Amino acid sequence: MTITNAFNHYLANLAVMNFKLHNLHWNVEGLQFASVHSFTEDAYNTLFKYFDDVAEIQKMYDTIPDSTLADYLKNATIKEEPAKKFTPNEVFEILKADYTALREEAADLRKACNEKDWFSSATLLEDQIAYYNKQLWFIKAILG
Repeated sequence: MTITNAFNHYLANLAVMNFKLHNLHWNVEGLQFASVHSFTEDAYNTLFKYFDDVAEIQKMYDTIPDSTLADYLKNATIKEEPAKKFTPNEVFEILKADYTALREEAADLRKACNEKDWFSSATLLEDQIAYYNKQLWFIKAILG
């Protein structure tokens, strides 16, 4: 896989994750509704920024980011969730799996950027990896 393809794959996962987070945000129910609702809102705001940052870094390195929903759905490995009611535990189990996948993908992409001397990309991805690590720590603590 070329680095351009790897970036577009990661961009697709961020796009799908953004929609997925909105679904979880809107449809969570239960005793911890308010805290999960707030947590998922913070998450989709952060991941939308990451989505934009990844596309912009691609432009800095003279590549064209994918920009259609069709491309995102075709390329993403993060899968959508059907619209339904979610318990807080379901939300956190879903996020745990998806953040783990995003962290691994960002780490692999960071290594590829480092090998190509795309240092600003590597730095951007390091910050994103740190975010995923912190979110996973919180989620694991919440799930017990």
